[in-house]
Parts: sequence; structure tokens; C-alpha cells
Amino acid sequence: MSKLSKQDKVEIYHLWHDYQISPAELSQRYQVGRTNISYLLALIDRHGLAILDQPFTAYTSNFKEQALRRIIVDHEPLYHVALDLGLKSRGMLSNWLREYRKNGYNIVNKQRGRPPHDQKRAADQTGKSSAQARERPLTPAELEAENRERIRKKLSVLVDQRTKNRKPRK
Repeated sequence: MSKLSKQDKVEIYHLWHDYQISPAELSQRYQVGRTNISYLLALIDRHGLAILDQPFTAYTSNFKEQALRRIIVDHEPLYHVALDLGLKSRGMLSNWLREYRKNGYNIVNKQRGRPPHDQKRAADQTGKSSAQARERPLTPAELEAENRERIRKKLSVLVDQRTKNRKPRK
């Protein structure tokens, strides 16, 4: 399945609206699923071509909760709720519903992007990665054995460097 450009979406809508080309034929022509084409056509038909100009939208918890309430409590079809709200795809709403049920019927907004600089600094100050922080503490005997192994490795590296730097004697 390929991602469609805005021009492709406008062209698909005009072919369907003006020339009555079926969604099945359009899906073959543009190599996109028929249900995706049908949703795109219904979305543009309801909200107009201006819906394609909307930038990326981060939806609030309240907005998601109201949409999910329409599905769960009011028993409205997912497809119709997604169309009414003007979501870019109906899959967004099914993803929200799955996450909502998975999190014990709580809305959780995912944090986007990299963590703030303060969080990164706090992790660096502990000196351990998150994987190391989860490990069990070593017993004194294990700690001593690990330290001996580290010292042995360091000494072998130093000896190797020293022998490489030494010029052969005649």
C-alpha cells in the first residue's frame, strides 16, 4: 500500500465524484485498499477538500474520551464517529479504543519525541542505564570476581600495547 499525496487524493475524489469511477477501480489504479479509498471519499464528501489541508493534530485526552464514549456508551459505529470528527483515518479511533481497553479504561496520551533534557541528565547522573538499574545487586564474592576480571583485562591490554610499542633489539 502506498501513501497518497494531496494531489492524488483530490484526483481520486474528482474521478469518483465527476466520472463515477467505483472505489474498487480507484483502489486498483492507486494501489490502495478499497476500504481506505471509501473512507477517504466519504471524508472529503462530508467535510470538503479543505480537510486535506489540515496539519498534524495532537488530540487531547478530553477529545479522545468523548469520541470513545460515543462508541462504547452510545453504541455508535466506529466508522461514523471517525467521519463526524474528521479523523484522517478510521484506524486512529480503533487504535485509541484498543489502548483505552488495554490501559484499564483510562486515556493515556503518549509522550512524543525525545525526553526533556532534565530527564536525560538525571539518568546520566545515576551512572547506570535503565537495563543496569533493573539488574539484581551482586554479592560480595561476585563483585570481587568481576573486579578481578576487569583488572586482568586492563593489564592484558596494557601489556599488549607495551610489547607493540617496543622496538626489536639487535
